[in-house]
Amino acid sequence: MPKLFSYIRWSSSRQSEGTTLARQTAAAKAFAVEHDLEYDEIRDEGVSAFRGKNSKRGALADFIAAVEAGAIPSDSWLYVENLDRLSRDEAMRSNDLLRRLLSLGMTVVTGQDKRIHTPESEKDVMAMIFSILAFERANEESRTKQKRTVGNALALVERHKQGRPVNIKAVGSAPWWIDASGPQYEAVKPHPVHWVAAKKAVELFLRGWGAYRVVTYLNQHLELYPAPRGNKGPRQRVRSFWTIPTVKRLRLSRALIGEKVMTLSGSSYTLQNYYPPLCTEQEFARLNDIRENNRIKIGSERKTTTFLSGLGGLLRCGHCDTPMTYYTKEGRIRYVCAGGQQYVSTCRAWSVQGRLLEACVIRAVWVANTLDIAANGSDLESLQPLIDQRREEAENLNKQIENLTTAIQMGTGPIASLVMALQRAESEKNSLLLELDKLSQQEAIRNSDDDITNQLLAVARKLTPEVLTDVTHPHRHEVRELVRRLFGKVIVTKRDDKSLSIRVIFPSGVNYLCEGVMKLNNGKKEKSYVEYLTQQDGITPLDTFMNRVRSSFWEMLTDEIAGDFDFQLPSPKPYDSLESTRTMIEAMGHKPLNGKDFFGKR
Repeated sequence: MPKLFSYIRWSSSRQSEGTTLARQTAAAKAFAVEHDLEYDEIRDEGVSAFRGKNSKRGALADFIAAVEAGAIPSDSWLYVENLDRLSRDEAMRSNDLLRRLLSLGMTVVTGQDKRIHTPESEKDVMAMIFSILAFERANEESRTKQKRTVGNALALVERHKQGRPVNIKAVGSAPWWIDASGPQYEAVKPHPVHWVAAKKAVELFLRGWGAYRVVTYLNQHLELYPAPRGNKGPRQRVRSFWTIPTVKRLRLSRALIGEKVMTLSGSSYTLQNYYPPLCTEQEFARLNDIRENNRIKIGSERKTTTFLSGLGGLLRCGHCDTPMTYYTKEGRIRYVCAGGQQYVSTCRAWSVQGRLLEACVIRAVWVANTLDIAANGSDLESLQPLIDQRREEAENLNKQIENLTTAIQMGTGPIASLVMALQRAESEKNSLLLELDKLSQQEAIRNSDDDITNQLLAVARKLTPEVLTDVTHPHRHEVRELVRRLFGKVIVTKRDDKSLSIRVIFPSGVNYLCEGVMKLNNGKKEKSYVEYLTQQDGITPLDTFMNRVRSSFWEMLTDEIAGDFDFQLPSPKPYDSLESTRTMIEAMGHKPLNGKDFFGKR
């Protein structure tokens, strides 16, 4: 039995809520019964046929490709309510689409006038003229509607400029975390279901999570974060689950900071404060900074996440200064000199065990974070005047960007130079927003010692033994982001005596160094290691700072973490940076570093 495929299309959400679907479906099913055809259905929901968009992407485009590939029999029938459901493009292009379908052997039925289009019938000149006139009328209706839409949208843009609420539905769709179902003179609102999921995704991205991990987390908690409709599952059935493209588009969308960008009659319009924002401009700049500079390579076997690879060459070989990459063997990470591995330097492809290097990284993260807090502690002068100054500079750049955008749209000047100036201004603004974000975080901790202690505890909670031993642990993403934020460079060297030297250079210039040494014990050589921490003028001494908050910190650490890690409070003594770091790390369950691990076998 031949099949009849009912092509159902509508271009707006309002049509989906009305009688459009029921009307098109009922008529097509009746025609299938009448002509003894097996009924099937293809839909393009919210897809416009103006300029032939539906024939280039969507269900109709997929259907045509399937017929051409032979996956759908060429003697099938295609049912449309009117020719304008098929296309609203220019008349001759629309007619070419109809003739293309017929040339494939299809029979096309237009339900409203009961016309049956076949290759033979379209040889009739009058039938062809009738089709062209129908397409011309549909295209004229779409052009008229477009003019009305543009006029209405421009009026709403002016209303928005006056600070009055608007809901511009006809130009561009709202993101999935926004509810735009209200009238045009009311502001859009957070979606009652999906807003919390978008907020959670942004939170996870800001922690340093990659898109794969965010999607996995959301799909594991669908009862809390239902996915928006329309994501296709196995066999193309519509089901609600999260996909990587969905969350990647979220991260890139300027709707996160409340902007709506749309094009009307060839001109681009950016409406500030149109959507309720999900994050600040500074956080949006940080999101994209993380995306560009914290690229997580996911292992093919166990979804491995490393602390140091893929961070813009932060981990370097101490011999040839090329970046180090990694590989896994039996679930264990080894970092290897990429220069030697790829034959682009004189190095051999020497490697170091990941567990040792990352154990040193955990200690260095703790020291670097404490130094960072100490350098911006509550004893120093407030950063608020500098923050206000940077905000003013950012506002001036915003005005400059608006002026340059207007000049480009109006064509009032050399376009190439204006575009270059716009790119420079946007780059400068992004750098300024990242600085503002850092300054705001620093200012936030300039309060009581308890607030500073909470900052320390927040990092301590992430540096657990499980994060070190389980290379798939989700908190490893957050440690990566700490590494990216707190470290300037990590240099690993294998010296002539096969001992390893691991140097972490902080942006302040302070160095944390951990290296193997050969010690004499009762006249015998013994493999051991030493740790160093250099200080620098202008930085609050770490020991002095920690002595001030030591009591509060140890007390809170004991209360909040000790129960999980069998924590034993060390006896009171003057704070020593490295000794206290070792005490805390080991008390939380980490094994002490082993001097033998700092010496290679060859």
